[in-house]
Amino acid sequence: MTLLQRLEQANYQTTAIIAETDCSFSQLIANARQIRLQNQALQHQAIALLYTDLSSFCAQLLAFDGWCAKLYLLPDLVLLPDNTPVFPDIGATPSQPDTYQPTPVEVNTQWFMATSGTTGTPTWISHSVDSLTRAVKINAGSKVLCWALCYQPTRFAGLQVVLQSLLSGATLADCSNGDAPERLAKMQQANVNAISATPSLWRQLLMAGDIQSLALKQITLGGEIADQSILDTLSTLFPHARLLHIYASTEAGVGFAVADKKAGFPASWLTQGHSGLAFKIDSRQHLWLQPPQRPDSKLAARLDIDGFLDTEDLVDLTAERVYFLGRASGLINVGGNKVAPEQVEQVLLQHPSVVQARVYGKSSSVLGQLVVADVQLTPGCDSKTLKLQLIQHCMTSLARYQVPTQLNFVDNMATNASGKLSRQLKDKLQHD
Repeated sequence: MTLLQRLEQANYQTTAIIAETDCSFSQLIANARQIRLQNQALQHQAIALLYTDLSSFCAQLLAFDGWCAKLYLLPDLVLLPDNTPVFPDIGATPSQPDTYQPTPVEVNTQWFMATSGTTGTPTWISHSVDSLTRAVKINAGSKVLCWALCYQPTRFAGLQVVLQSLLSGATLADCSNGDAPERLAKMQQANVNAISATPSLWRQLLMAGDIQSLALKQITLGGEIADQSILDTLSTLFPHARLLHIYASTEAGVGFAVADKKAGFPASWLTQGHSGLAFKIDSRQHLWLQPPQRPDSKLAARLDIDGFLDTEDLVDLTAERVYFLGRASGLINVGGNKVAPEQVEQVLLQHPSVVQARVYGKSSSVLGQLVVADVQLTPGCDSKTLKLQLIQHCMTSLARYQVPTQLNFVDNMATNASGKLSRQLKDKLQHD
């Protein structure tokens, strides 16, 4: 069943699907039908969509799912494949009869999203509407939510928020642009009560102003490792909100959600499974998932004979918990010892004076690389006093080769278009 059919069947009566507009579900459906009418020549074609505004984007998703053969969601500045799809002129004058007619045979549209950042040629991974909406939750409380869209809607995490809102009858506010204070102001103006954001953005929002003015019912963290510090902070500030941290990827589709307010996930899932997924950890400490649907054929090299996908995420298994350490591709090599930047960051974030931390490698002619950390402190802290404290703090939880050899105190941390901590740093540090 297509997205348009699902909404027509749901018959939601909400008057404002998009916050601060009079766009109701019935108006959204009417807009989608009009788009199909104006673009009948695009049936069974491949097209690409650029995001302009939330109302138009939602109507286009409804219109082209089940109408076009392939639908590319194009992030800013990302290049298309060689067989460049068509950019539809959504405002074109209809050249066909002005009566809407559903396509006789609905198309199983392939949805494509880019996995890489905003530069270079991305890898395009395909999904079906069923796989994209597998994690959508519809219950009695869904309709009263007003979601803040904090991710690019053409990225996997952002699309999940859009689809959850559309299919559950909720309201949606576009908070995907601007700095943290600007986003918080938009949330307050729209009376947002549900937010899905990266831990990095959550930290920025906590610093931006009176976030407790929002009567949050739903808190979701994703895109980065959710450390215990940020989980505890949000749980304390919003004790009555439902708090989830989600593991997901564009390649594997939606993974799983953890609802017990603890970092990592229960070790019992390795034997019992969870959310329709099977789990395993290999000898390299890589987490493998067996998704319900077969992943894109481009990922064949990362699939084993049983259909498990190598996530290329490193984990640490304890008796009761599996903790995420970071990406295998991002390890720092210190004299042959491998250091996961995210693991060091989590230790730094445990210190009450640290707001944000970013760890990376500095080239060394002797050891290959050394561990360096950029650290943002809470306002008013004395960085000179804290430098030694932070080093001692790290030494209590990390091996000597994992402890940063250099601490840089910064005023803020850059995030990328997905809301994640930016790790595409220029080699600003000179070789030793």
